[in-house]
Amino acid sequence: AEALARAADAADSLVVDDPAGQRALWRVREDASGTATRMPDGSEAWPGWEDCAVPPARLGAYLRDFRALLAEHGLRGTPYGHFGDGCIHVRIDFDLLTPDGVGRFRRFSEELAALVVRHGGSLSGEHGDGMARAELLPALYGDDLVRLFGDAKDVWDPDGALNPGVLVRPAPLDADLRFAVLPEAAVRTAFAYPHDDGDFSAAVRRCVGVAKCRTETVSGTAVMCPSYRATGEEEHSTRGRARLLHEMLAGDRGGLVTDGWRSAEVRGALDLCLSCKGCRSDCPVGVDMATYKAEFLHHHYDGRLRPRAHYTLGRLPRWLRLAAPVTPLLNAAARIGPLAAVAKRLAGIAPERPVPPLATPAERRRARTTPGRRDGSPVLLFPDTFTTHLTPSVEAAARRVLDDAGLTPRTPEGRVCCGLTYVSTG
Repeated sequence: AEALARAADAADSLVVDDPAGQRALWRVREDASGTATRMPDGSEAWPGWEDCAVPPARLGAYLRDFRALLAEHGLRGTPYGHFGDGCIHVRIDFDLLTPDGVGRFRRFSEELAALVVRHGGSLSGEHGDGMARAELLPALYGDDLVRLFGDAKDVWDPDGALNPGVLVRPAPLDADLRFAVLPEAAVRTAFAYPHDDGDFSAAVRRCVGVAKCRTETVSGTAVMCPSYRATGEEEHSTRGRARLLHEMLAGDRGGLVTDGWRSAEVRGALDLCLSCKGCRSDCPVGVDMATYKAEFLHHHYDGRLRPRAHYTLGRLPRWLRLAAPVTPLLNAAARIGPLAAVAKRLAGIAPERPVPPLATPAERRRARTTPGRRDGSPVLLFPDTFTTHLTPSVEAAARRVLDDAGLTPRTPEGRVCCGLTYVSTG
């Protein structure tokens, strides 16, 4: 590697030989098509002009003219791609939600097509023209040749049944924009969505179909998406769920899901979501399906009877506090097979799952009174419902670790609850 760097006459180089560092570098490449959909300030960018190519010798001049055209239209873009081949991918911060923004998108696309042709390039160097650029093909081939394309297609496909409108007689490039059917006003939500300006539609728009969630295997610390790996079904991937939420928001304006928050189809797709938040860290654009699921369930069951598990496991902190004084009695009852089976049925717990023993009052007191130093720097320790009522030994162990680190742990007065069960059931 060092010899290659010297042979390339590089100004500087770094050889990364540890596997973790190598994975981090490769992830930059693998996630590029997703991360590029966010500008440095967090605003949205879109693949409206995806993969034009110019002769490599013309690349520098083309990029200068390209940047000038962006500036002329008040747009910003993040170019990347295969520069050695003259092929450029770019995400541009088009406004595809308002008529003025869509008009600017059209004018820019027409002028950029002319610019690519002037530099001897092709409108698509890798992915194909398709519906996105077919209207612009006369700029590349001329009207006469495009008419011949149509004549050739009519010979072999006189009924126009094969890929209608993809290259021959296409719809306008701005006719079927995906976001045109979304509601113009922000949807009322229970969560704040601070990274999406409080807009649930903007949160759902984060998904641009990169499909990293559809990987069959995971490596390193990756998690996404366990439900897809179990079923292999698109609707159980993060992308599939985001698409269904998009259709739900579109509703009667052209969406395939027309019963809104009450949709049984969307509920079914979200049902197997573990709310593990793997997508929140693994997805290149930070889709947070656990939060979207909680939002949906909140609206779906608003004013309606909920599943039994929502009242039992969803409100588990309340029941555990009520059970705290009599946990020895409840633990004894849970060891009796028929009683445990009835309890699991009432609580909506799978019969295969064992009933976890509840912490006794003595175990909870021991966790809170674990000896430790009193002269260390204070640190606040939050023992949640699960720690307090199921595994107080974890709190005791945490106190010992903090003590060994020279710290003095303190716990908040009164009850502390992370709210996880309430949030995950909407």
